[in-house]
Amino acid sequence: MTPNKIKSPLDCINEIGAVLSGIALLLMMIMGALDVFLGKVFNTPVPGTFEATETLMVVSAFLAIAYNQQVRGHIKVELFTSRMSPGLQIKFEAFNYLLSSIFFFLLTWQGWRFGIESLKVGEYESGLIAFPVYPAKILLALGLTLMTLQCLRDLVMAFKNIFKTEADHST
Repeated sequence: MTPNKIKSPLDCINEIGAVLSGIALLLMMIMGALDVFLGKVFNTPVPGTFEATETLMVVSAFLAIAYNQQVRGHIKVELFTSRMSPGLQIKFEAFNYLLSSIFFFLLTWQGWRFGIESLKVGEYESGLIAFPVYPAKILLALGLTLMTLQCLRDLVMAFKNIFKTEADHST
């Protein structure tokens, strides 16, 4: 993205998700180190570290996934596509975004189903301390929603590229 280009609301939300993901990673690191230190030195580990780390892991993974897609950070194997013509590559990319949109839509739908159900029943995980599960499930669904929206945006852009390429070839 060029510096002069105005960011879309989705870009801004994806960036916020990436920052929150980084904060979650930092908190996991601090909590883990503190838990080990206090456990080894004072024989008193921090209660709830395991449960909090589980929730923070969901935040870390799922709030950053759409940003990673936005900046094209996902692993891409080009063994076959690199041998395709540019026009065919664009069509293949559009097909990929179509499948990704469908896949992430289905995950999003189920994620919201389970997240809302968890919220309704006030689901908690039993452990050293009662830790709520529903925030992680809601954040998972939110991250999947952002990924679905990003895939749909990428699909629209791929179709624009297809029509632009075909228009360029017809002139």
